[in-house]
Amino acid sequence: MTSGGLQATEREIERWRQRERRLLDALQSVDDERHRLDDELLKVEQQVAYYDSLTREMKRELGRPGLSSLLSSLRRA
Repeated sequence: MTSGGLQATEREIERWRQRERRLLDALQSVDDERHRLDDELLKVEQQVAYYDSLTREMKRELGRPGLSSLLSSLRRA
């Protein structure tokens, strides 16, 4: 192989190494974002469960509205 061919091969190898580094960095960024989103999803699911139990508790305390209370609330509106 000539020195020109060798230099071209070395440049090509370096370009592939740089590409590999960029891809590995991008994969790490995706992995970090996935962990962040997993944590955020867990918090949202906890909030949904909290508000779901809160509304069930409120409905239990208030009970179902009777027909007379429903009609009087409509008259006030």
